[in-house]
Amino acid sequence: MSEWSAHVLPHGPLTQLAPRMWQVTGTMKNVPLPRNMTIWRMADGGLWIHSAVACDDATMAEIEALGQPSVLVVPNGYHRLDAGVWKDRYPGMRVVCPEGSRAKVGEVLKVDGLDSEVPGVITHGTGLKASENIYEVDAGAGNGLVVCDALFNVAHIPGFMGFVLKMIGSTGGFKMTNIARFAVLEDKKAFAQWMEQAAASPDLALLCLSHGDAVLADAARKLKDAAAAL
Repeated sequence: MSEWSAHVLPHGPLTQLAPRMWQVTGTMKNVPLPRNMTIWRMADGGLWIHSAVACDDATMAEIEALGQPSVLVVPNGYHRLDAGVWKDRYPGMRVVCPEGSRAKVGEVLKVDGLDSEVPGVITHGTGLKASENIYEVDAGAGNGLVVCDALFNVAHIPGFMGFVLKMIGSTGGFKMTNIARFAVLEDKKAFAQWMEQAAASPDLALLCLSHGDAVLADAARKLKDAAAAL
């Protein structure tokens, strides 16, 4: 078995979210949380890959048909699971991450630069620790915000582990989870204000999340509700 195939876990299909944005929902071995890979086609036609998920050959062929994978975003020090095999598969990819996660990401692969250095990507970190940012990109029909662990949108999950996730506040809809409040949040008031400002943007079209369903309608209302609940 190749190193790549050893990383391939059950996952869903490549799904288009917007004219320039796609998603694949993968799984994890020991935790029943979904993990999403977001793909954005940049202005030069290359692909910006956020929170990479190793996929089966058919899905990888579909991804390659969209463009050349050229930027690999490791959005924090915990979303490194498949980053190494993606870099091995596409050695020309530029690996980027937030400044505060550079050391932890660097434990598993060489970091080429910062997430803020990618053309066409606006990074937002207001109220968050330096280990994570939120990304704003042109989705082709309005703008998309791409979020790692700062916000989840996971429904309650059946079974014992689902019960545990519910009890610790990791499921139950669009929100900042209790774990994120500890691991990601730096300034609650500042982050709430940022969400309110992002919600007020007339260009906001969708929210792409590393955990849970993408928000393809009422993105502004979802952000306002999350800000109020913070």
